[in-house]
Amino acid sequence: MDVILSKKHYRRSFFLVVALILALSFLTRFIAIPFFEPTEKVNLIQFYVTILDTLSTSLIITVFIGAFIFWLTPEIVKNSVMEVIEPKEINPLFKKAATETKTWINKGACGRYTRAVTLPSLAQSARHEGIGRDIRIILLDPAEMDTCEEYANYRRSLKSADTRGPWTKEKVQEEIIATILTALQFKSKEPLLTIEIHLTSNFSAFRLDISDSYVIVTKEDKEAAGLRADSGTYFYNSYKDETRLIERQSKKLPLISQLI
Repeated sequence: MDVILSKKHYRRSFFLVVALILALSFLTRFIAIPFFEPTEKVNLIQFYVTILDTLSTSLIITVFIGAFIFWLTPEIVKNSVMEVIEPKEINPLFKKAATETKTWINKGACGRYTRAVTLPSLAQSARHEGIGRDIRIILLDPAEMDTCEEYANYRRSLKSADTRGPWTKEKVQEEIIATILTALQFKSKEPLLTIEIHLTSNFSAFRLDISDSYVIVTKEDKEAAGLRADSGTYFYNSYKDETRLIERQSKKLPLISQLI
């Protein structure tokens, strides 16, 4: 039930089906049955009294069970919740987070989505509010030839491999450099953006995007589901610690403002 009510498209369908079932039930009870069996005609006052009695009893039992379960649930379980995100929900969550957050951490490989969508969204939000944004981006080191070659092999193996051309070591390097140059451009044109870039010699099948509200864990495969952990939860804090550890083991680019 939590999954159904927490997802907008499921929630709409759920309430629509419930409304149709209730309408059909009322039509059957008040019209169809009395038509075929007049002795079963319903007394409306008595019917509503019965409904109110049933609702009151159900409410008391539900509150009691809910309080009991809440009391029994360990605190660590309450703070260790991760939600599965369907592929079609990932982009809206990215865009929502980018308009609300003041900080953004991206740990990926080439940073294509970050340069195409995230950076423009953060820049627009910063201009609109007049409040700065702190951005940290972790990318593959384009100077690590073997790592870039391995990542290209990984991308070619995916079901949703880019049909516009095969992934090669050179393409990986070009994508990374394009992201770095885009970040430089945004830093030059958007004084409200503070951008740090770290280059790592390792890559993962998972991509992390951490905002003030939640962390989104995705894969390069566009057909794959993602994971979400809200701010304050165990996994949210753990993923932030993970990016800190990666940054400490990575090469930080010189101050971007000095490179322009």
